[in-house]
Amino acid sequence: MRKIALTIICLFLFHCIGVAQDGVSYRLETMAHAATGTFAPYYMTANTYGIVANGCGAYLRTGAFIEMDSTKRFSYAAGIDLMGNYETTSPTQRWENGAFTTIYNRPQILRIQQLYADIKYRALFLSVGMRENAHENIITGHGLTSGNLIHSGNSRPIPQIKAGFHRFVDIPFTNGWAQIKGDIAYGKLLGDKYLRDHYSYYSSFITTNLYYHYKSLYFRSNPNMPFVFTIGLEDGVQFGGDNQKYNNGKLTSSSKSNITLKSFAQAFFPSAGDSNESIGDQLFVYGNHVGAINMAAEYTFKDGTELRAYTQWIYEDGSGMAKLNGFDGLWGIAYHTHRRSLLSDVVVEYVGLNNQSGPIPWQPTDFPGTQVTTQTSGGDDYYNNYHYNGWQQEGFGMGTPMSPSIMYNTNGYMRYLNTRVNGCHIAIQGYVAHDWKYRIMGSYRQAWGTPFVPAVEDLCQGSMLIECTYTPTQLKGWEFCAAIAADAGNLIGNNMGLSIRVVKSGNLFTFGHKQK
Repeated sequence: MRKIALTIICLFLFHCIGVAQDGVSYRLETMAHAATGTFAPYYMTANTYGIVANGCGAYLRTGAFIEMDSTKRFSYAAGIDLMGNYETTSPTQRWENGAFTTIYNRPQILRIQQLYADIKYRALFLSVGMRENAHENIITGHGLTSGNLIHSGNSRPIPQIKAGFHRFVDIPFTNGWAQIKGDIAYGKLLGDKYLRDHYSYYSSFITTNLYYHYKSLYFRSNPNMPFVFTIGLEDGVQFGGDNQKYNNGKLTSSSKSNITLKSFAQAFFPSAGDSNESIGDQLFVYGNHVGAINMAAEYTFKDGTELRAYTQWIYEDGSGMAKLNGFDGLWGIAYHTHRRSLLSDVVVEYVGLNNQSGPIPWQPTDFPGTQVTTQTSGGDDYYNNYHYNGWQQEGFGMGTPMSPSIMYNTNGYMRYLNTRVNGCHIAIQGYVAHDWKYRIMGSYRQAWGTPFVPAVEDLCQGSMLIECTYTPTQLKGWEFCAAIAADAGNLIGNNMGLSIRVVKSGNLFTFGHKQK
């Protein structure tokens, strides 16, 4: 199935290049980075689609793209983005021949970062392939955010088939005062090789061959008014998977999930799994659901300046959906002006993942004969699951990077070590001159382990980034960027790094117009 989908995408891309509506653009990008730690500093890895991981390295990317023309009734888009990457290694403790040994892993050298084909008719669209902006951050709506709680752009794109509304559309009989937007996707998670290479094979478990489902539904008030309110829900699901459990270096159990059409339906409509699934899926809900209830309020001033307040209420089960998890979620304020001013953008966010509906989950039906009849919902353990290796792909968390993913686990443990995290994130952006843009980001986090395995000490981490980008007017299509980043604390360690990036973009082919 994967080979067939890849062939279809390639054929579509070649067809589009021959009959492109406006032409084909290209992008060449190279970057070199160096750091004092095993991994690159936090802000060099966060929300970069899994491109930068280890401390030192360099990459070269080349891509060709056809952009969607939203003004046409029928339009299409396509893209291919190839990447060559070489980075230093990171250590992993692995159990082999009755003893622990250290394995040094290096990220994949050659990869397809993006490969997709999209079509749209009126407001409807269909997308096939891997795309970096596959799940638009409607609520946070800003590149300076710490990251969407469900899909932040922190990990590599997921190969998927996605369909829905390409844009917000008017709800009938509301005269434009209410709009709706939604989509649905099914895909296949990458990263089986990463899990096998980084797993300790001593304790806990490893689950590979995972499928993926995503859906969202949003409502918005009249966007032509100064004040706009948006509310919606998004839900992501890991399902399926081949699970192996180890204890003291010995394989204790192995199970394989049978994927059928019913599996895809169960992922869409949350329900208990049948006898072919794991015991957890049978007792609770099939798959690992991570979702959020989202709200945003935006006011646009007469000069076009926008002020936006937003929140995401994270959930993993009914207790989170009922907001029994206190102030857990993402809370933010964003300021944006379309002018190239000294201070054009400001984002201030608070991320709270500490309440988790309380520390104890208790279901009387799980314990036959118990005289305790009261049910207690708690211990949500965000991003972790009893059957899956965390809400991640190839080590990078798919949700907010404020919660350190399994990439940092050099002990070979394939689950999040710290899901109880609180932190703040501040970012500003502006122009010191017409061609010179700066970006400054900083954050502070505290962590206390998980509801089931508390940390033995208080963990805290401070991180910062200072970046300068030069886009010379006289060199069309060129961009030069330099950044310095640093971490200090005992959550992911002390670290300092430097990066330099060069980008060249432009039109590869233009059809219907004379080239200059």
